[in-house]
Amino acid sequence: MGRPSNNDERAAAHARLFCPALVRAVLSLLGRLGVPRCHRADVAGQVWLTAWESWPRFDPKRGRPERWLNGITVHVASHYHERRKHRREELVDLIELADPAPDAAATMESDSIRTGTIEAVNELDPKLRFILVAHDLDGIPMAQVAEDAGLPLSTLYKRRTKAIDALRDIIGLRVTTEDFARRAGSR
Repeated sequence: MGRPSNNDERAAAHARLFCPALVRAVLSLLGRLGVPRCHRADVAGQVWLTAWESWPRFDPKRGRPERWLNGITVHVASHYHERRKHRREELVDLIELADPAPDAAATMESDSIRTGTIEAVNELDPKLRFILVAHDLDGIPMAQVAEDAGLPLSTLYKRRTKAIDALRDIIGLRVTTEDFARRAGSR
């Protein structure tokens, strides 16, 4: 009974290397080598991939398998740091915020739109106006509106669709009329 064969030594080295304890050791070594925690798992994956790919070239006579794995870890960490120098994060200039207070023209336009929308809603059939105001303006859930009105939910959804279509028609007609009047006045 002499010295174990090269295949036996490789099998023993394989069993010692590819175990959970060494996974933790590699992660710890990467931390000591300056790899940030958020990148350690990725870099450790590269270490294990490199070890697996180079395993056929491992010679147990040249040294312990843990030292071989440490060498791979140092090499991969070194490449990580080298590539890090070339990584660039694109920085953007600060975004200028618009003045939160609207100017007079914007306020007048906003008030005009609001007034026109309220007038258009008031032109709707009361049944259609009720659902639009209750759900879309007051924010009451459709199921609650249906329960309060004593109507099936599907009926209210149909009325809401009709109300929105009618509101679009009213607003569209107003815009067309205003455009026509503006064009006629500019002649």
